[in-house]
Amino acid sequence: MRSWLGALLAALVVTSACAAPERTVVAQAARPERTVVAQAARPERTVVVVLFDGFAPAELDAARPTPNFDRMKREGAWSRHLVPAFPTISLINHTTYETGCWPAHHGIMSNYFYDPVRGAFDEHNPTVGDADWHTGCEAMWEAAERQGVKTAVLNWVGRWSTTRGQLSTFANANVPWAMRESDDAIVSKAVKMLHDTSANHPRLIALYFDIPDHVAHEDGVAGPRTGEAVRRTDRIVGKLMAAIRSMPKGREGTLVVGTDHGMMDIGPLINVGRLMNLYGIKGREASDGASTIFYLDKGESADRVQKALSAYSQYFTVYKRGHYPSFVHWGDGPRAGDLLLIAKPPYWVVGGGQMPAWAHWLGVTHFWPVVFTPPVGGIKATHGYDPAVVQMHGIFYAWGAGVAPGREIKRLDMVDIHPTVMSLLGLQPGRPVDGKPLSLSP
Repeated sequence: MRSWLGALLAALVVTSACAAPERTVVAQAARPERTVVAQAARPERTVVVVLFDGFAPAELDAARPTPNFDRMKREGAWSRHLVPAFPTISLINHTTYETGCWPAHHGIMSNYFYDPVRGAFDEHNPTVGDADWHTGCEAMWEAAERQGVKTAVLNWVGRWSTTRGQLSTFANANVPWAMRESDDAIVSKAVKMLHDTSANHPRLIALYFDIPDHVAHEDGVAGPRTGEAVRRTDRIVGKLMAAIRSMPKGREGTLVVGTDHGMMDIGPLINVGRLMNLYGIKGREASDGASTIFYLDKGESADRVQKALSAYSQYFTVYKRGHYPSFVHWGDGPRAGDLLLIAKPPYWVVGGGQMPAWAHWLGVTHFWPVVFTPPVGGIKATHGYDPAVVQMHGIFYAWGAGVAPGREIKRLDMVDIHPTVMSLLGLQPGRPVDGKPLSLSP
């Protein structure tokens, strides 16, 4: 029995010795194949983020054909309900889009507001693009650069800082808006970056375009010139999609398209300068779109002003500081003012400082009605209302790598864009962040 067992063990040892090299050779040969497969499964991803200004779903509906948006909808994710921060106007939402933070954290209250140290924030002043106005949060390009990813930011506010300089690897010059680079130039630069094969190419490209907003204000939501502006946006999208499809080997791209707010046709204006003079309100006002922030002088009574203005409740509602509606994510800092006026559609507001020179010569803020329809110089459409007003909602599309086809997103908040973009890049969001990433993957 022992000799039989010994013979068996000896045979097993010989067999193992003969087989071992064969198994080793197989394992060594297979290892490079697994590595190649793993690398091929992870192409380097670039995300292009586009912000079109004032783009309501109704504008898109009225402007057909828009074949590139149609393709994004079929092949990617989409929503008709991108819900902006209040007030539903531009600069507050440009900053919310790029940072993923509510205004209480990033500090931009509206297109006009006052800061006790920095003074007046005014959309017509070139300094509004200065990231030093932010009181906190990181733009998506700041968060990406901090994590070692190169970025490019073109025509977007917050790409430069007076104290810190250029905040992205690539950024076009911070010039007055009238001197900005054209839309065609911006698209051409983005396409070139997507095809750049150097080690220095950006993986996040952020682009801003001011259409269809400025056209729709004058032409209305369904106006013919608004329709042409929308079709221009569609052509921009088509060029970016084509550039992504033709990126160099080993790279892939995702296109994220959104807006800062919607748009709706409107009626008479609320003459805020007249209210200030009529009731002797001591202080300053900052008005735009459908809201006014009152900064009262010391000794002026917020209760008195609120009571006086309550006579116009069919046109607007006035809230005292500490009692602002829950959708006003402003916090309790000094930029939030003492009183907040929110217009009811279809009324809109114009402050005394926004009136043209001829209006002051004619005494519009001293003798004209509180509510009237401008005989000349008015607008047909605007925004700025409560975010619950559905016309304030904007478009959202995502297409390309990491995005499942044909996925409708019922609703998303403006703060969700930043963490979604960072997730698509495989990066952590900025610090801090209020939004959550969308589930877009297949």
